[in-house]
Amino acid sequence: MESGKYLFEDAIRILNNIAGCRRGVRPGFNKYHVYLALTLLSSGKPIGRKALSRALGMGEGSVRTLVRRLRELGLVRVDPVAGILITDLGTKVVNVLGNKLVIVGSVDLTFSDICGECRISTLLLRDGIDVVKKVGVLRVRDLIVKKGGDGGLIIYYLDNGFKLPNSKHLYVLENPSFWYNLLSERGIDIRGGDCLISAICRKNDGNCLMYVVEAILEILEVYDDWLRSDTL
Repeated sequence: MESGKYLFEDAIRILNNIAGCRRGVRPGFNKYHVYLALTLLSSGKPIGRKALSRALGMGEGSVRTLVRRLRELGLVRVDPVAGILITDLGTKVVNVLGNKLVIVGSVDLTFSDICGECRISTLLLRDGIDVVKKVGVLRVRDLIVKKGGDGGLIIYYLDNGFKLPNSKHLYVLENPSFWYNLLSERGIDIRGGDCLISAICRKNDGNCLMYVVEAILEILEVYDDWLRSDTL
């Protein structure tokens, strides 16, 4: 870190450190769980290990390991009575990541306009159109599938409207009210240049959000490397 300024690359490095192998053993969680845990704690309210275990969908043993690693890096502290609390450093990490991506959440769909009987889990990527254009629409979709999704959906927000990109063209999204309502219900604002990126999954797949978060974190890490190496 330079003169107290916290950068996106620092936040990604921390996620990689916490979710990385130790002595050749991979923990029972990944970067998604680390990011989600910090996001849940960012409200400032303490959370007990059992409650955090339920929220993350992880066993208590894995949560203990996660919390220990978060403590080692000074991102959380543990009050023996209240529970786990985020620190100022943890809040900085969440804020830096939140400037890039916002979890919109998961919705079960019962209409066929998008995918019929399925679940769709969405992130809003700030200024994400530039990122997707550099990485490539097909590459983003392929990475979501590689992470476990059945498909990927990318929507640009341009000229006060939603557009569907493919490798060559942009198409105006018909019936955009679903997306406006979804964002409004969650109190999320969308700005010109932002991008909605979704994993499309089977309706009973509870890991759908993980697929898109993991994919976008990987994309942002590569994109940040490109920025720093002046290869863009």
